[in-house]
Amino acid sequence: MSNKVIKYILILALAIIAAIVIFEFVSNNPDKRPSNPFEFNVDNYKAVDETLISYKETRQIAIKDGIPGAIAFSHGQLYLLVDDYLQVILPGGMEVFKRKLSEKPNCIAVDRDGFIFIGFENRIRTYDKVGIEINLSEVASDKSHFTALAVSDDLIYVADAGEKQIRVYDKKLQQKHVFNGESGVSDVHGFILPSAHFDLAVNSDNELWAVNPGLHAIQNYSETGRLRGFWSKSSFENDGFSGCCNPYYIAFLSNGSFVTSEKGLVRIKIHKESGELSSVVAAPEKFSNGTKAPALAVDESDNIIALDFDRKMIRFFEPK
Repeated sequence: MSNKVIKYILILALAIIAAIVIFEFVSNNPDKRPSNPFEFNVDNYKAVDETLISYKETRQIAIKDGIPGAIAFSHGQLYLLVDDYLQVILPGGMEVFKRKLSEKPNCIAVDRDGFIFIGFENRIRTYDKVGIEINLSEVASDKSHFTALAVSDDLIYVADAGEKQIRVYDKKLQQKHVFNGESGVSDVHGFILPSAHFDLAVNSDNELWAVNPGLHAIQNYSETGRLRGFWSKSSFENDGFSGCCNPYYIAFLSNGSFVTSEKGLVRIKIHKESGELSSVVAAPEKFSNGTKAPALAVDESDNIIALDFDRKMIRFFEPK
């Protein structure tokens, strides 16, 4: 083969290689890529059939000063943690009192007698009906990070996200039990907390239910930590929970149904005691451009109160 032929073959090969490189560069340019039919799009799950929505938003209260942290409802009043203050207001917005706290609070619960329990980083303080401190627990541990409180007739349950445990106190703030939780399949997993958040609630029958977010599960425990039941559902659809950390907050209606809120794909729903979806309270469109799960409270008429962290407001939802 002559040198001239070899030269032409090499030039042709180089031209082909150059053409392939240019094609790959252009085709991989984000503006030139063809659409991916398998690409996940969360917008596909934002639409909710109107027949599923059982509540309507009726009013809002803006939080003008400070950063809200938690909310509770009891005795016809709203209890708010904003920065390092405890603020109590009426549902109409009138302030009852406001107290500066000795450290930054994380969570709050109020018992049937009107005593206020506030969880800080690693201990609890008790306040009387007008916000005067009357008791203080010992520090749980240096690793503790309290994120939720719930009260029964006789006990206080604390979600400790730092230690991935539930702590149980009596009303004198003496710790009685502490447990790590179970997966429902094996006790090896315990509470799986992908983020530094952990929620729990007590229903009208004094039953403790805790979120195991890594499993998209809600679990029922005895006060000593025995798993008595659970349900879970992983799904982007309305009937389940998605992402790393959902459900993020839970509460209860008077009939025992669960109220849940989620982060990411932000929405509020009602699930039956068995875990089946009952209805939607607020569809994702109610939280446009929002990413944070709203904290939940329920009043004596089963109106659902959402603390919207993205908009810094309290939002009221009533049955249609």
